[in-house]
Amino acid sequence: MILTAAFLLAYAGFAGLCVSMTRHQVETVGRRLAPREQTLAKACGGASLGAAFICAVVAEGWRFGSVLWSGLIMLAALALTLLLAYRPRTAARFAAVSAYFAPLLVAAWALVTFIEA
Repeated sequence: MILTAAFLLAYAGFAGLCVSMTRHQVETVGRRLAPREQTLAKACGGASLGAAFICAVVAEGWRFGSVLWSGLIMLAALALTLLLAYRPRTAARFAAVSAYFAPLLVAAWALVTFIEA
């Protein structure tokens, strides 16, 4: 469950970094973003990738979690690249859905983990 959240966070992070680039703004969002919105998208993308790293390390430990995170971000980047090439608006919508459901999965995992303990 938490690894799914890590993947969703990684996807949302890469989508945020993608939207912060002027090259992809019109095709994904439909307009040019203001400089403040670009900065916010870049910061949220980086924070989301960091949160994905934390989820992977919490799930599998420091040694294997960092390797797992590397694989998850590669899969997330591949998924975003393929969606961006063929369906850019769908890629942006999936990023919004990912950013919404990832914290819910983390909260559900924490609830289940701490109830069992």
